[in-house]
Amino acid sequence: MRPPAETAALSHALPLASGTGPARVAHVRFTSAADGDLRVDGAQPALDARRRALVAGPWTWLRQVHGSVVVTVDAPGAAAGSRADAAVTAVVGAPLAVHTADCAAVALVADGGDGAGGENGGLVAAVHAGWRGLAAGVVERAADALRDAGATGLRAVVGPCIHPCCYEFGVADLDRVAGRYGDGVRAVTTTGRHALDLPAAVGQALAAADADVVAPSPACTACGTPPFFSHRARGDTARQAMVVWIEAAFRERPSRVTGQQGASDRGPSGPLRSSKSGKQ
Repeated sequence: MRPPAETAALSHALPLASGTGPARVAHVRFTSAADGDLRVDGAQPALDARRRALVAGPWTWLRQVHGSVVVTVDAPGAAAGSRADAAVTAVVGAPLAVHTADCAAVALVADGGDGAGGENGGLVAAVHAGWRGLAAGVVERAADALRDAGATGLRAVVGPCIHPCCYEFGVADLDRVAGRYGDGVRAVTTTGRHALDLPAAVGQALAAADADVVAPSPACTACGTPPFFSHRARGDTARQAMVVWIEAAFRERPSRVTGQQGASDRGPSGPLRSSKSGKQ
């Protein structure tokens, strides 16, 4: 049985061009309220269990500050707790997570990057894109960090976030965002008040970063389904998460003895040059 459309839109698997190396897949998973509270300062046993239900292994999570700092992750769980709003990695099995309750979570997926032995293994990034981070250029800085590591063919998956129907916004702050991304980010709420079109602003940032949007924001966190946590609409302190990671897919290879299809292979991940991009 296929999952409901609104649930299917929260999970994505994107193949990575691996050249002569082992096949790899980038997985992107957005949670909803049904997955429970994923905020980083929640009760640890419950938080650990909810994380394991999504993807096992140590997560790299961030102390988000609505800025444009990007951290590089060179091992599973590395840089966890960094004061930053984006993380990038080329490491297989290293989940990157950001947490939201109205801001946009963006996954960037790219081919390229130097893997072990020189093969192209792919890279991913997790980006927390609130309006302040967008105005500071966090999306573009994350894309720059990927390209600095050899990324090509950037693709983007955007998660649930607050939509203009529910996002009343001050005129001065709206002018600031429009000054960077154009008047297409201006909108009105369902009650006719000034609003920020956050999905449109994210779209403009991704266009500036030369990233193709393969999945736009599927739902409004304030009024969409399935239900999401929303700080703006309900004052929720709970958070949903977006987690993105690279998985080594199994690829059949000819047996050296018989010439027939033999054992599958899991390839190692390669190091990503350590760097930080952006300023708070």
